Amino acid sequence: MSNFQEFQKMANDRPIELKQAKSEGKKIVQYIGRYVPEEMIYAAGAEPFYMNKGGEPEPPDAVLEDMLRFMNPYARSLAGYHLMGLDPITPLSDLIVAQQLDNHIGRISELMEYHGISLYKMGVPAEWEKDFARNYYLRAITKLKARLEELTGNTISNDDLKAEVEKTNKIHDLLRKIDALRKEDKPVVGGLDFIKMNHASLRVSPDKAIEQLEKIYADLQKAEPIEGDGPRILIAGHIVADGDYAVPGLIEEAGGKIVADMLDDGSRWYRWDTPTDGDMLENIKQARYVDKTPNNLFQPGWATRLEDFKAIIDEYKIDAVIWYQLSFDEIYDMEYAVISKKLDNSIPILKLESSYEYSRESMGPLQTRIESFIASVKEGK
Repeated sequence: MSNFQEFQKMANDRPIELKQAKSEGKKIVQYIGRYVPEEMIYAAGAEPFYMNKGGEPEPPDAVLEDMLRFMNPYARSLAGYHLMGLDPITPLSDLIVAQQLDNHIGRISELMEYHGISLYKMGVPAEWEKDFARNYYLRAITKLKARLEELTGNTISNDDLKAEVEKTNKIHDLLRKIDALRKEDKPVVGGLDFIKMNHASLRVSPDKAIEQLEKIYADLQKAEPIEGDGPRILIAGHIVADGDYAVPGLIEEAGGKIVADMLDDGSRWYRWDTPTDGDMLENIKQARYVDKTPNNLFQPGWATRLEDFKAIIDEYKIDAVIWYQLSFDEIYDMEYAVISKKLDNSIPILKLESSYEYSRESMGPLQTRIESFIASVKEGK
């Protein structure tokens, strides 16, 4: 078994570890959204689990008895897996912390509460440039700290939080080193494998993630480049959820090389570290909320996002962009229109929209669109 495969196995075995931890008296805290600092959960002595599973058509439909269809399939999946009895973690959980940034997660949070799930809503204001919004987010994570201390009976000290953040920063550093290998003219790591690696780093404990990523990085430094001269692809949009691997897989099968990503959720934001000097709550606010590329829903964030988008295209020598969004994510539809217009035909861009309907009938046209796009980009290089 390769180190990459072992890492995937560790991530898949996480529910077994959590069941054992629960039997030993530990609290299990799930969280939704990357604005929730998982380091705080670890610092409280609890075991976190990031809810980002998606890619299957049945779980989104499982909520329709209580919920309108017009929520994106990822949000509906968060409750749908549990309602179908396919989620091994939620029955163990003592608390779910859900960021409140968009109406999709907001409505699903209410559905979870309706079904008796213990939930803590953490507000994330959209006007991130304003002082009142930054103070609001700081109060939100301060209140989360108090809620976790109440749940676990443990005090979260500044030093405890610093120690956990240092581990996260180390994971980020290793992912950046692996990501740098994708910038090479002949990359040695595929985009789908990188996405899976990122997801695994959010499942396993920080210590195990650091150990495995160090091994994987060492392996990749000796690896042969990926065969083929396919175009260099940037995949951008809302989220590639854990398990929603059909589109990245089809891109690579068609000969495209996913060498960069710009996704708002579902994966680790490895490009930004959190400072470890001084007040850690202030540092988390600065790193997660202020400094990183603003979320699509942050206003007025599109100008900043466009500049970062262009910077990635230049830095990674991107040949084409595949914009991947979910059904009913209307604001991503709007941003696609803005970005495609601003790029002004300077680079090919393909828009794909998913409702997690990956039946044989749906996969055929999807595969054809991707293959045709990759072929046209190769011809134009």
